Amino acid sequence: MILKHLCLYSILLATWPPLLWANNLDYNALFRQCPADSATLLTHHAPPAFSASAIDTTDISAEQVINSGKTTSIFSGNVLIERHLLRLQTDQATYSRDTQRVDISGNIHIDTESMALSANKGWLNLLNNEGEFNASTYYIPEAHLSGSTPVIRVTADNRTILTDTQFTTCPLNQPDWSLGASTLILDQNEATGTAKHTVFRLKGVPLLYFPWIQFPLGDERRSGFLIPSIGISSSRGLELAAPIYWNIAPNQDAIITPRYMRERGTMLATDYRYLTRSSQGVFNFEYLNNDAQFDEQAPDKILFDKQRYLIHFKNQSKITDNLSLSLLANTVSDDEYLRDMGSNIGVSNVTHLEKNANLKYTFDNWNAGLLTQSFETIDTTLTNRPYQRLPQITLRGKEELLEIDNGYLQGSLESEWVEFAHENAAKKQGSRFFAYPKLSLPIEGNAWFIKPTAGYYYSQYDITENDDKLDIEDRGLSVLSLDSGLFFEKDYASSSLIQTLEPRLYYLNVPFEDQAAIPPFDTSEQSFSFSSLFRENRFTGIDRIGDANQLTLALSSRMLNSDNGHELMNFSIGRIFYFDKQRVTLTDTADPADTSANASDIIAELGFNLNRWKARATTQWNRQTNEADKRNILLSYAASEKAVFNMGYRFFRDPRDDNLEQTDVSFAWPFARNYALLGRWNYSLTEQRNLQTLIGLEYESCCWALRLVSQRYITDDTEDRTNFMFQLVLKGFGGSANKKTTNSLKFAIPGYQPDF
Repeated sequence: MILKHLCLYSILLATWPPLLWANNLDYNALFRQCPADSATLLTHHAPPAFSASAIDTTDISAEQVINSGKTTSIFSGNVLIERHLLRLQTDQATYSRDTQRVDISGNIHIDTESMALSANKGWLNLLNNEGEFNASTYYIPEAHLSGSTPVIRVTADNRTILTDTQFTTCPLNQPDWSLGASTLILDQNEATGTAKHTVFRLKGVPLLYFPWIQFPLGDERRSGFLIPSIGISSSRGLELAAPIYWNIAPNQDAIITPRYMRERGTMLATDYRYLTRSSQGVFNFEYLNNDAQFDEQAPDKILFDKQRYLIHFKNQSKITDNLSLSLLANTVSDDEYLRDMGSNIGVSNVTHLEKNANLKYTFDNWNAGLLTQSFETIDTTLTNRPYQRLPQITLRGKEELLEIDNGYLQGSLESEWVEFAHENAAKKQGSRFFAYPKLSLPIEGNAWFIKPTAGYYYSQYDITENDDKLDIEDRGLSVLSLDSGLFFEKDYASSSLIQTLEPRLYYLNVPFEDQAAIPPFDTSEQSFSFSSLFRENRFTGIDRIGDANQLTLALSSRMLNSDNGHELMNFSIGRIFYFDKQRVTLTDTADPADTSANASDIIAELGFNLNRWKARATTQWNRQTNEADKRNILLSYAASEKAVFNMGYRFFRDPRDDNLEQTDVSFAWPFARNYALLGRWNYSLTEQRNLQTLIGLEYESCCWALRLVSQRYITDDTEDRTNFMFQLVLKGFGGSANKKTTNSLKFAIPGYQPDF
């Protein structure tokens, strides 16, 4: 069995390089490390483009010209020959008028539209641009490809044929990797290169042989194999994926990836993209025909199916200038699929998959929408599952009704009708109509603002429970608010700093109405933050409208650079004072005493943005217990998109004593030339266990890169999963199409933006 797998892996490794490399990377980013002034790197200068009337003209200049008879001229000393899209420089050239052939020798340099080459001697036919050059080096700027060859031949059909050539995207004086081919044909018409009998060398050591390969000469998309990915997972074992890029059409492409998993079997994944004049979208499909972990003898003990799949579809269409349609569909074969096949904590802990169709119409400041939405719950432990919207119709907009000094009267409307359905027939279900017209009058000056607002919430429900119609009265609530603030500034004469002081008062009045009979279809309590101090409703959704007779007192201060407006520091603190007790709760079983305090918690935020350093801290102080119910601290440093450091701490006190307290450290740090260390450590102080650990090593040279990453994380069922991922990029010859390693790193290390 070991010999069988060893042979299989050897065959896969021997066939991984592209037979047709697909090319979809950012060349400027990829090659930014390459030395622009390398002594062996030819420079390419665009040749002249002659006008249509002079397109057949040939210009020749030299320090000395000797005519030999009537048909032959010998040019010597800084010889320059220019034709349409061709420039040739040499020490000596012999020109025959009869054959239109030029024999050249000594320090030859030629620039065509797509390449530059140098040689010792050669010849060129000016009639059809055929030619041959000896002891040549060449450079193709669009592909960043350099090479050398004893013989290079240019044909009349715009092809370049090289014999016994060595080529690479590395500088020729430092070829970390190279391909040696007995024959290389560069077809400028098709923008492809074809190599025969090719040997791949790494650091001069021959590793692999390919009888035939083809690659693009620029950044055009080409069909073919992409560089495979190799990894190890605790749930899947050794993994090998060999992606194939299919350039279907200029507006369509797909990546088809056979994926071998030693512990599971062979999966086929397809990622399809399309772009039309009015639409764009993606379709992803993964299919595993026979999961080796499935127990035929005890299927009831297995939480997944034998045949497993994932489907993802997303479409955005612009039907007219005002009308758009978006479609989203997600499904998996079983509840365990993402946990078994996912590659990071974010994917493995998804609890719901959404399906929706959303039709929107916009006109001026108004928009109308028609939405159908449902969810597939893949976490079977959840009892509170979301409702479906079948459908939801919305109309929202605002208008300036009257202009006055320093302000204007603004009217707005939010309205909807929605039908709620649930997979559990015993749950309350039905329709809801909601309308919220509002008038506001924002008035402001240079150092102050005031904004009175008046609105009216109206809702109507038609609800059934076990086929019995519930008697729910229509709800109508007035909303009155007054927002006001002042702006003070202090200039520091000795610097360009400006400090602001911004006190703010916000009064809100919403009468109480008993809403316990209304089911909370899409409503929940909002987490408390500084922005919560100025919200009209303390609940998300509209099944609960919080009663309020309250005044918010807040103070903010900012430190600004007057030269560029950059904010260096900000600090905010605030609190809500209640004139009446809050009585509306999310459920009819909630204890009203929980909302009986005469003031809210004190919320404070502090932020710094000093060049490469950023810091953010938030605290929520409970005056009743004199303890912090919430603390968040984040410190980050970014020397570049590839050199970042993050350190965070978060604490949340749960009334049920199920507190959350975590530390989080992540970094991407170049520690030596071409080397970088990647890592993350997310630790739960409450549970005293690691939530996610990641360590990676990256090597990136001028022309290739290698990344090794190992991570361990827990799923929502507290099961540990381990992944080991390998990523190789030969710059200019495509990267790994499997972006799982890159996506895992971006998810784990905020601010890290690698080139591949």
